[in-house]
Amino acid sequence: MKTCTKLLACMTVLAVGNGVSLAMAAQCPPVDHDGETCVPARDGASEGLNRPPGHNDDARHGYAAGDLWQAGGHAWRAVSVAPGAARWEGEQTTYPADSFGRHTIFAGGPTRMVSGYSGPAVDIETVVGGQQVTATLVIRPDGTLDTDTLHRALSTRDGGTFATVTRVYDQSGHGNHITATPGQHVVHIGAVQVAGQETLSWGENNGPGGFVLPQGVKVAGNGFFFGTTGTYASSNSGYAAFPVPVTLGGSGHEFKVFTGSYTFDGFVHVADPRSPDQRTDLVMTNSPAAFGVNATPTGYTLESGNTRVQHPGMLSNDALTGGYIGYNADGGEWFVQGRNTGQWTGIVIADHTATPGEVANFQASAAVMGNYMPQLRNVVVAIGDSRTEGFRLSDGTNWPYLMQRFARYQSYNFAVSGATSRQMLGMVPAAESVAAGPGRRVAVVFGGYNDHLPFNHIATDDTVRNLSQIVSRLKKAGYRVAILDEATTQGAPRQAVHAAIQNGTIAADIEIDPFAPGEKLTNVLDQTTWDADTTHPAQAGHQILADVIWSRIQGLLR
Repeated sequence: MKTCTKLLACMTVLAVGNGVSLAMAAQCPPVDHDGETCVPARDGASEGLNRPPGHNDDARHGYAAGDLWQAGGHAWRAVSVAPGAARWEGEQTTYPADSFGRHTIFAGGPTRMVSGYSGPAVDIETVVGGQQVTATLVIRPDGTLDTDTLHRALSTRDGGTFATVTRVYDQSGHGNHITATPGQHVVHIGAVQVAGQETLSWGENNGPGGFVLPQGVKVAGNGFFFGTTGTYASSNSGYAAFPVPVTLGGSGHEFKVFTGSYTFDGFVHVADPRSPDQRTDLVMTNSPAAFGVNATPTGYTLESGNTRVQHPGMLSNDALTGGYIGYNADGGEWFVQGRNTGQWTGIVIADHTATPGEVANFQASAAVMGNYMPQLRNVVVAIGDSRTEGFRLSDGTNWPYLMQRFARYQSYNFAVSGATSRQMLGMVPAAESVAAGPGRRVAVVFGGYNDHLPFNHIATDDTVRNLSQIVSRLKKAGYRVAILDEATTQGAPRQAVHAAIQNGTIAADIEIDPFAPGEKLTNVLDQTTWDADTTHPAQAGHQILADVIWSRIQGLLR
């Protein structure tokens, strides 16, 4: 077996010419600090894929020409994936926004996005003794964030408060700084890290809000690129409260990208002057990855990790000026719940149609900068309702997100607050979509409570039938399926679901009951682990769910 030193030396030889000198990719610290959550697990928990690619990393293992591989701060691209004769070439990488050169009109975040940049990164606001205190975090000359100032701010803030971001500075030199929505300073920093890097984090309990794009951000409707680095805490959203990671333009003439839409389908959707809701074939991973949408005269190209889709259609070249970055941009009272969340280390906007080479360089540079592993083959999906989506949680730290601290795999959370078992059934096609390839696949299903609320009127027999069909379809798609028993919340169909699992009507591979007598989540009146509504796990409850579920499914991934 190669030592770590020899392994990294091999990486250096195979990736000669990489523009960024990163002898070791960023990783989470061994132990969380200052109350921050950090994902994913360290490199060693990647089933042996934290190494250079070889001849046998081929089509038999689910790889395709053009796929990206990152390990140890170096990137490779698959040139050929012939069985037993795969060929991967080292990628030249820089910083993500460098990929688009002079066409980058905004680049910013808590990380260096433009080579050579040093200067202000973000303005933050904390509350100390009831008074607002502001500070600026800078990118230092060595390219790292001034975390000393951040940690001082976090250590002196009033209990129960956060460090909120009020401005993100434009590192591209165009002066297109983005500012927090007036009166809705909800984006946190110092709450979630991705591979040890601070993020701009949204979450349902943060409330609606984001950043306003200045009028200097002007692109053609058929010629722009928008990308993010970091993570998204779920792949789905629902009702009118869908997340809008970006709006370009406004006043009825705009572009938006969002997930799930009204059907809770788990796919990425786009809106433009042609139609307010167009489903693409992309499913966004919740593992660390770069996400991008590239507008061309003949449609959109969308990418998330190694998944790339085309969404065709002739696009207008009408100008899109200004816009919004964030969640629930145009909401009313219903939008107090920010479904789906982002934990972003960076944002990039370019004002032209990016070439395939530019997009590839963006993806590779982001992977090196953030230690993303698009080569991961194992898949874990979650299908459920608010107890899995993360109702009333800050910064997206639901149990499927927290489970990524234990191992590295492709994570997808399709849960949506308010979803019934019928709507959960509608999430299955997205899960089927990400099941391609030879990696191990595990699905966790948890839901049914919402069926019996007065406005849904779904009979218990239908709940069991729907859950049975979900499990059956997931198994047919190659998943090993774990199902959670219902909680002890009053009105939950706990006995009916348990009985159906026991008699085989719901033919799951594993039954998990974190709510059984004697378990830590038995008592829904315990407000250290449950919300006061006795229905939703609190943050500590999500940690318990992550621990319990992982302890039961981890063997299925090995």
